[in-house]
Amino acid sequence: MKGGLYPPHHYNYIAMNNRDNLLGVLSAIYRWRKTIRNICLVTLVGSIIFSLLLKNYYQATTIFYPSSANLANPELIFGTSGQVVEYFGTDHDLDRMAEVANSNEVVDYMIQRFQLYNHYGIDSTSKEGPNKVREMFRGLYSALKNKNDAVEISVEDVDRDLSATMTNAARDRINFLIQRLTKDNQARLLATYENNIHTKEIELQHLADSLVYLMGHYNIISVGDQGQQLSLQLANAQGQVTRTRARLQVLERNSDIPRDTIAYLRANLRAYESQLHALRTAKGSDMSIENFKEGSPKINLISDLHFQARKQLSFDRERYQQIKAAYTTDIPAVQVVEQAERPRIKSRPKRSIIVLSAVLAAFFFSVIGVLLADAYRSVDWREVREGKPLSDS
Repeated sequence: MKGGLYPPHHYNYIAMNNRDNLLGVLSAIYRWRKTIRNICLVTLVGSIIFSLLLKNYYQATTIFYPSSANLANPELIFGTSGQVVEYFGTDHDLDRMAEVANSNEVVDYMIQRFQLYNHYGIDSTSKEGPNKVREMFRGLYSALKNKNDAVEISVEDVDRDLSATMTNAARDRINFLIQRLTKDNQARLLATYENNIHTKEIELQHLADSLVYLMGHYNIISVGDQGQQLSLQLANAQGQVTRTRARLQVLERNSDIPRDTIAYLRANLRAYESQLHALRTAKGSDMSIENFKEGSPKINLISDLHFQARKQLSFDRERYQQIKAAYTTDIPAVQVVEQAERPRIKSRPKRSIIVLSAVLAAFFFSVIGVLLADAYRSVDWREVREGKPLSDS
């Protein structure tokens, strides 16, 4: 068939049926217009009364950014790292702060500080009391990241002054908890440094005692100076022995030399040889080469260890003082953009929206109801209850 799947009179039949159905709907609504009107009027009055009985809630809001965790880094505080200071935190700092803001620790703090059991009229001795007061507060408390990647905290309350006070208190508590996390880590680090410093001080004292003992045992006061003196004395003693022996050998061949002179030279030679022997081998001597050779390596080793220990201890003490300074410094964990102020207008309820929504819902459901009633007005509901088939009318 040309022009469509069905003949033209078929489409005319459908259009007439649709028109008849629409007319039937409008007719039914018109017949029940008073009922619909009365239902809407009752709903209007009831919703107005209900909305007027609702308490006004006022919402206060504070906005802040997280501070960079590196602000509490001693290297950045004392300028030893060479890094550029970033005052605002990263996305990780923002996520961590959002988690803290929504934690039960913040919620329980607010409940305890502002006595919310009494404020919300919840029995604190009941089994469900803690859960109820938490749910009640969380319904009025909001902590989230806004579109500008800042943390936004809002608190609603029937008391507009209290809402602002609670909002700022929640932000301050978050600041305290984030600071506490940082300070707890610093406290553990300080305790580690304290133990390390105490251990190094004991080791340093042991090294100092060992050094004193070795210096006394080997009669070495200064390895460098004393070694130089021993070298000079040894060279001088060897020179005296060599010169005296050579002179004695020459004079002994000359018969004209008195025997007393020869005896004197021999005595000097024995003295010089004794001195040389003492410098080389005498362990009881204050200037013994044997003592020096045996004791100087040990003293040098202990001296080096003592120097390195003092150097490391000095570094640890300086580092400890830097961490302690960072620990005692009050570095804020939040960068406040907007303080919570006393709200001027209520946040809810929106009474006009409540009334309008209730009236529209009443109109919609009343129309549905009258259409159903009109469609099944010819049904014998008694036969339906008895299970009889419906008769065609």
